[in-house]
Amino acid sequence: MKIEQGSFGTFVQKVNPITGRLGWELEDDDYDYHQEIARSMYADMLHDHDRNKKYYVALKKAIDLRHSRGEKAHVLDIGTGTGLLSMMAAKCGADSIVACEGFPPIAEVAKKIVAENSMADRIKIVSKRSTDLKVGPGLDLEHRANILVTEVFDTELIGEGAVETYNHANEHLLEHEAQKFRLNLLTNQEGSILVPWSSDVYAVLLDSKMLSSFNRIESSFRVNDDSSIVLPQEMTVCPGNAGVHDLQVSEVPRDGIKLLSEPLKVFKFDFFKPICSDETTMTTFRATADGQANVVCVYWTLDMDQNGQTVVSCSPKFVEPSPWRDHWMQAVYHVKDPMQIAKGDELELISKHDQFSMWFDVHKTGHQYKAAMLKTPACSCGLHSIASRTRIYSMNDLKKWSKYLEILKRIKENETVLFIGDTSLLPLAAAKMGAQIDVVLAEPYFRDAIFPWDNMRFWYQASRLAPKARIYPGKMKIFGLPMQFKNLHLIRTPLGEVEGFNMASFDDLIQSSSRRSDSEVDVQPIFEYPGNGLSAAECLFELSFEQPPAEKPVCSSGNFTMNSDGVFHGVVLWADWDFDGQTISSGMTEQSIWDMGSRQGVYFIKEPYR
Repeated sequence: MKIEQGSFGTFVQKVNPITGRLGWELEDDDYDYHQEIARSMYADMLHDHDRNKKYYVALKKAIDLRHSRGEKAHVLDIGTGTGLLSMMAAKCGADSIVACEGFPPIAEVAKKIVAENSMADRIKIVSKRSTDLKVGPGLDLEHRANILVTEVFDTELIGEGAVETYNHANEHLLEHEAQKFRLNLLTNQEGSILVPWSSDVYAVLLDSKMLSSFNRIESSFRVNDDSSIVLPQEMTVCPGNAGVHDLQVSEVPRDGIKLLSEPLKVFKFDFFKPICSDETTMTTFRATADGQANVVCVYWTLDMDQNGQTVVSCSPKFVEPSPWRDHWMQAVYHVKDPMQIAKGDELELISKHDQFSMWFDVHKTGHQYKAAMLKTPACSCGLHSIASRTRIYSMNDLKKWSKYLEILKRIKENETVLFIGDTSLLPLAAAKMGAQIDVVLAEPYFRDAIFPWDNMRFWYQASRLAPKARIYPGKMKIFGLPMQFKNLHLIRTPLGEVEGFNMASFDDLIQSSSRRSDSEVDVQPIFEYPGNGLSAAECLFELSFEQPPAEKPVCSSGNFTMNSDGVFHGVVLWADWDFDGQTISSGMTEQSIWDMGSRQGVYFIKEPYR
């Protein structure tokens, strides 16, 4: 619900994530616009120096090859973003450059950046999607291009519409058919060069209870010697949702992953010819180890220059080292029917993609399997529709579960228990142990909580519903740890210059939009982002839930004593919940390992220092 308030902004009705109450907030009229810019992730991509350099090298090869044949180099840059690739093309001597960008505010900043780098007379920026471009005298492109450079990829390669983009460009925007160029590479016959030229998609079969725990709930949870919670079979065998599970697989603890195959090439996308939008492949291989086949890890490579000399790779480090990237991670797909296999078993990996997504399955050869049987995963049990993957992992965490059971033992049989929260097995466990009420119980967890401390909402609800009851947890402590990150800070770091090009206008736009739409504290799964603590973790804030919630804001301050050398990038923040001596942490566990079943807050300082 919105109420307009003239030039001052708009009052928007929102739920306070901590109190759970509706309230009114005054927002900038262009809040959604600025949030879309701030979340666009262009900056993260431009910090990828390996990607940038390889695009530069491949563009120079393409333009030089055109010129060596006495031809002009006419470049089309699709999805130009900041205009970086177009400016590279200009530096390499392209004769004409047209760049299109479908997101109007970024198209405008691209024009500024190109002008600030003294290239406005050489690069034409068109604020359109490539599929809307017109070719002809006086139109968007005066003539068809003979070099296409674009970066329209995501973790799943095709999830941002690469299939449609390339098929349309080959048919309508490029000079003749691009595949003719490969056949006549050493002749003078015309054809288009594409940067990148092609992509290979690889899959590795894994045994990983850790990764599988993000998708498949355990079949039963022990409560005591005589009783367990047994979940319905439709819930424990449900394949989950179709959405790709993208994460930094390289940062999953190595003892949580067992490789069951070599990397298998499952798809090849030749961007220079029509791309099929419905393809199935079947790859036969032998298992390299014993284990349960439950996860397929997928990554891709780009051949930038047709001959494999310049390759961009997203491989996890257990396959081969590759540069850190946050815009392209690895994709995890969960096997529908996990099975035990032995080293040397002959298996078949079935791989399928449509226009935007991929999915996979595996079986032993000889199994009467038809490719048509491989369908897009869809949740049939309801759990995956209401619980995030992080939440499912947390529910499967048996160390946490055992702590909760110890807490429940403190509840007497004749007591009535009020549980407050979402998506939890604790009410069932409490009932199994004979509890009936006088006690408020929470994990705490709410589906719409963003930060760990947002889950203190149960305190406000308990104070209204059962103000005299004992409350578990009884306290919350917010901890902070100053960090030097290996790479995470780059998502908030201004670009300055990229490959010698001034990006000040882009930095100004992103920072201005971020100030107007983003919280000062970000939220991230810190286990995916290595770093070093620069001091001991300090308790910054403590609240007792045995007292009524404060009516006014409560403030606290403290200091960190730095005891390690390094660059101070920011502070990781999390909440510890105290259940009368038992602690459930949403941050760092007793073994100094980040909790994979929670996301932590991150406050990035504006100017990192040593």
